[in-house]
Amino acid sequence: MKKLTRILLVLAACALAVSLLAGSVNAAEVAKARTYSGQFTDVSESAWYYKNVADAYERGLINGRSDTAFEPDGTLTIAETIKLAAVCHQLLTKGAVDPETFAVPEGAAWYEPYVTYAAQRWIVTETYEDFGESASRGVVAVLFSRALISADTAMTEINTAEFGALKDVPTEKWYASSIYRMYRWGILVGDDQGNINPENNVKRSEIAAIVTRVIDPAARVLANGKAVGQTAQTQPAQPAPETTETPAAGTPAVVTNGVLKLYEGDLGQNAPASPVGGFAADFALADGTVSVKAAYNVEYVNEIAAEKDNISFRILSAKDAALDVLSSKLKAAAVGANGTKLREPSAVYTLINDLFELWIDGERRTVGGLWYAEHDGYTAYAFYLEETLDLEKVTSYRLVCGDVTADVLKQSGLGDVADLSEGAATVVAGDTVESGTAVDNTLYRAAIDAAKSTALSVPFEYESDRCYILYGEGLYGTGAGDYRLLFVFRDGTSQTIVNQRLNAIRVNNAGNVLYYTVDAPDGGAIQYGVNFDN
Repeated sequence: MKKLTRILLVLAACALAVSLLAGSVNAAEVAKARTYSGQFTDVSESAWYYKNVADAYERGLINGRSDTAFEPDGTLTIAETIKLAAVCHQLLTKGAVDPETFAVPEGAAWYEPYVTYAAQRWIVTETYEDFGESASRGVVAVLFSRALISADTAMTEINTAEFGALKDVPTEKWYASSIYRMYRWGILVGDDQGNINPENNVKRSEIAAIVTRVIDPAARVLANGKAVGQTAQTQPAQPAPETTETPAAGTPAVVTNGVLKLYEGDLGQNAPASPVGGFAADFALADGTVSVKAAYNVEYVNEIAAEKDNISFRILSAKDAALDVLSSKLKAAAVGANGTKLREPSAVYTLINDLFELWIDGERRTVGGLWYAEHDGYTAYAFYLEETLDLEKVTSYRLVCGDVTADVLKQSGLGDVADLSEGAATVVAGDTVESGTAVDNTLYRAAIDAAKSTALSVPFEYESDRCYILYGEGLYGTGAGDYRLLFVFRDGTSQTIVNQRLNAIRVNNAGNVLYYTVDAPDGGAIQYGVNFDN
């Protein structure tokens, strides 16, 4: 057994290159704060970005590198990009930039207030080890799409692109869904050859166009490069029609941008609190419509949708403990979260397929990975399938998520689903075996249950090939105020790593190092890393 090692991490600081006006700047109809009269000698009037640079400069969003040089081919750091995303978010939500919000505490790096602001609003969910690193176009798409979503901005899809249609954006990449959003919204449309170039460093000329389009709907462009104009973007948003617990028969089965909505739900609130360990539904598609033949607890979810490679849904912010339990189980089985890879699919393959059973036209489909993204007020979950779907040909979707017994399914009119579930095989990574023949891990699971059974809270769980990681209060019944980080190994033995409250905890992208942050005696924080790889 390899020794567990600790790693002390240090974040690198960098210099500010993108700056904003000190005064307030209004969004939507942003008041021009200054005049651009061609002072940047390296920005030709014939350049595609000339108007964007002039507009961003006049709006006070971006300065030049000097009084006469803009450096359109220069790059931006991650810190600078986060700053711009944070400022755009405040413009969209408050209509002005408040200097007090971004005041830099004494001794702090200049970008810390922007990172804090962005993290609190789910714009930044990753931990960047070097804020001075150049930002890629993929990173830009992620940060700004989150800023728009977090700001609850009404966005119009003006470009059509089925998921998988953008030739240089692999669908498995962590930034793929964000790029598709930005493309459909007319903010990031790529070059003349149709390439998005997500791995390329973003240029200052490109960021000038992006921030202008984020703030001003009239500046957004069609895929052919033409601006949509103010009229096309300022139509008042129509309120969503009221829905019942399940869609009425005859709801159009329309595939829009590669997405088929199976169930919309009540977008305003969850159902009244009651015990819920999961949900189930039987969707039928016929004659161009989708209907719910029967369902159990679907009022707890929203936006159940099918794409060719995944089934997704939303759970609004939990209002009772049972929903917290379901969300915790889903997150413990996830491969990735908020654009960051948590662990290898093989580590949680069986767990995912035990939590989510899916039948397409009566055939069990296995899930290769679960990703989730946390937003203000809800969490979106997407189960990625090992085989793609032909949405135009599927006639039925039957699914069970979480802990729902066969008896409950039958009582809810889901007898067909109950029969399928009872006869389902246990799905094991790399193979499928009949129920009950999977590897016996009784001691391992019993040790995990024993640690958690009387815990007051378990805010973090992670399962690796080597061990199960738990962080919580009152593990083993130790009581309030006792916080510990615990590893449970495959043979049922356990090891306490830390006996104190942690400020933050996460696993790296490779899934082999656990990072946690503790208070330092000088009032700051120290981040450690524990390598638990084999």
